[in-house]
Amino acid sequence: MDRIDTLRLFVSVAELGSFTKAAEREGMTPGAASKQITALEIRLQARLLERTTRSVRLTDAGEALLERIRPWLNEFEVIEEGFAEETAAPAGVLRVSAPVDFGAHILMPAITKFMQHWPALDVRLSLADRMVDLVDEGFDVAVRIGHLADSSLIAKRLAPACMSLVASPDYLGAAGSPLEPSDLSGHDCIIDRNKPASQLWKFEKDGRSEEVKVSGRLTLNGATAAIEAAAQGAGIACSPSWAAREALSAGRVVSVLPGWEADHRDLWAVYPSSRYLAHRVRLFVDHLAEHFRDGL
Repeated sequence: MDRIDTLRLFVSVAELGSFTKAAEREGMTPGAASKQITALEIRLQARLLERTTRSVRLTDAGEALLERIRPWLNEFEVIEEGFAEETAAPAGVLRVSAPVDFGAHILMPAITKFMQHWPALDVRLSLADRMVDLVDEGFDVAVRIGHLADSSLIAKRLAPACMSLVASPDYLGAAGSPLEPSDLSGHDCIIDRNKPASQLWKFEKDGRSEEVKVSGRLTLNGATAAIEAAAQGAGIACSPSWAAREALSAGRVVSVLPGWEADHRDLWAVYPSSRYLAHRVRLFVDHLAEHFRDGL
């Protein structure tokens, strides 16, 4: 029996108050357990346990040793389990949260590819545009877009998530094309409630920054809905570039204020703070980083 196993045996004796029960837990005879504890006491030059015919109790030295080694043993067991997990194919359930539009249109190919690579893993994907509580709601990882607030969560940046300012040719033909961000205050802008500060649009160009308070007759929630509304002539939309790409390619919308960069955001993988991250979560986050390596 090595020293770590002996310390585990000592903890078992202390917790159970019995050599017989501790020996049964550790898969050995009571006599062998007693000899191991005696050897530990000799090595430490301290009496750890007071033994009677009916009970076993800790001495002051035993209490001190238990207090010091129990957290360390718990940490060591977590490390052991982590290494054991990493030598085997990941299995079980991975619970993922993501925004509705992004999850359905952009994240889904990454998830299906991940599942094909790890057939023993089940994925539970929950699509919601609210900020879920990962710990309270039992999620392993969340995929989020935007500027993250400070929290105890761990966040890994996956890719830039650029924004596009677009409108239909018909709308611009009737209302005119804005030349500067400040011109947007005189236009019908499509308000997406899913965006923080949804009516305060930010732009950058050549080191200059501008913020414009916008308004419009149409308010909705969802990037693809905003792009479709813009394509139908409802006004100017400021939405993620991935949502606008198809409509731009088809000519249903065109870029507005070229040369100005709309409010820059990032794509993140967020997971609960933990020193020893579950192998399946680490694999998934690494997979997303590779999948979105070239951007959205």
